[in-house]
Amino acid sequence: MPPAPPTPHAPPPPDAPESDVPSAAHPRSKARHDAQDAFFGYYPGPVAVVTARHGDAVNVMSAGWHAALSAAPPLYGVAIAPERHTHALVAAAGAFAVHFLPIERADAVQGAGVLSGADVPDKLAALNLAWREGDHGLPILEDAYLAYACTVRERHPAGDHDWFVGDVTGVYADADAYPDRLLDAAVASPAIYYGRSRYEGLGHGPVRTFDVDALRALGRGATDDEGGAA
Repeated sequence: MPPAPPTPHAPPPPDAPESDVPSAAHPRSKARHDAQDAFFGYYPGPVAVVTARHGDAVNVMSAGWHAALSAAPPLYGVAIAPERHTHALVAAAGAFAVHFLPIERADAVQGAGVLSGADVPDKLAALNLAWREGDHGLPILEDAYLAYACTVRERHPAGDHDWFVGDVTGVYADADAYPDRLLDAAVASPAIYYGRSRYEGLGHGPVRTFDVDALRALGRGATDDEGGAA
């Protein structure tokens, strides 16, 4: 049975402390920080693990800033700083692979960001990351529950990073983790990064599923009330 239409401020779960639940009367307090301070970028999310290969050189790195950009054509983007060893490999090869690892391999996610391929000849071996060759000769990590093989379509300077836009040419997914194309966190719990080397496995908290038709009905009601588009 689909849930009732959401309210602007849904009640907390039974075991949630009231002080942790924002409301219109008691919103979460927010402190303003300068955009240049070290707090920038500290928001929970999955860290992607990027592999690249050019000739005999193979490397892996962690990328906190990445995004799906388009479904048709399928495009995925990743931000890589020019000083990163992987940057030169991606630029030279014109290809990269983006991976998502479960919480059990958060050590590899963190290690891929701490170690440099310029100092460690074989980071993949050092981090115990087994791989097989995929599209364009790219290393596809065996521990990833999802991976995209990409060819570079565009490259854009973006401050202290370059934004590589890739055409997704191949998708590698763990069939057990994706029944009906929906990730089963009991099979593969994504590693969510909080910052300061801290990770948590996704899938252990409350799950909310929404009735899409009810949300659309709310939108139609707002349009009717305002006499125009919402």
